Amino acid sequence: MLGVSLHASQSAWAADNAPLTTNDSSPTVVSLSPACTETLSQLGMESVLIGRSSACDYPTNIVRLAVFGDFATPNIELLVRTKPDILIANRFKTPTQAKTLEKAGIRVVNWEGNSVEDYRKSVVQLGELLKCPEAAQREIERIDERMAQFDAMPALTTRVMCVIWDSPLMVAGKGALADELLRTIKVTNVAGDVPQDYFKCSFDWVLKHPPDIIVWLAPPVEWATHRFWGRLAAVKEGRVISGLNPDLVSRPGPRMFDGMEQLRKEIEDASR
Repeated sequence: MLGVSLHASQSAWAADNAPLTTNDSSPTVVSLSPACTETLSQLGMESVLIGRSSACDYPTNIVRLAVFGDFATPNIELLVRTKPDILIANRFKTPTQAKTLEKAGIRVVNWEGNSVEDYRKSVVQLGELLKCPEAAQREIERIDERMAQFDAMPALTTRVMCVIWDSPLMVAGKGALADELLRTIKVTNVAGDVPQDYFKCSFDWVLKHPPDIIVWLAPPVEWATHRFWGRLAAVKEGRVISGLNPDLVSRPGPRMFDGMEQLRKEIEDASR
């Protein structure tokens, strides 16, 4: 039951997550977190949004909203002038900005997440914060249903490396969202034991830990002529997954379940 979840859940959100009390039953919200913006839409609460970050681009109709800053970098002047009831954002690059906004009467809620469980807890807390517990409960049930589907899948022996960026080379290590998603679909992450979520590794490290399949989330490269990638068997044999929308596996929001389903299918196809 949702009531049990509300009492049991603890997440990386700010501790002050009590429901907002205003004269209007619909608070005004600015979201600087793409994952949160998607989640608000998933909960049917898109109408409370009056602003977004430059990185918030889904659902596509959300781009009509005013931009109140970049990811983790709010436009303080515009926010203070507009004064929404709530600002939801990832941790700011400049932590003191949160205090400035709070002094201006804007409630700042921290949205963090690097796992399915974090997303689940955040859904519960959004339901509490915005007084939409029924919508939150429906999303919790959808999460549980999708996770049960993944739990029923057989494990694959395929070793996968998820490349986040090419220059400098960065792959998903232990604790990254992509690592969690690979584990959920029962695939081994080559860098899953490296204690860095976004692991800046050398080409020598990759040669010593060659993947069976590469999931490429970085900008495109010319595989055949590249001085390094062309040396790997996964590239020579065409076992590179490069058409996946990075947002599906990099945002801890409602679409990551579709991302996992697509990723599992493409890994199975590439393994044949």
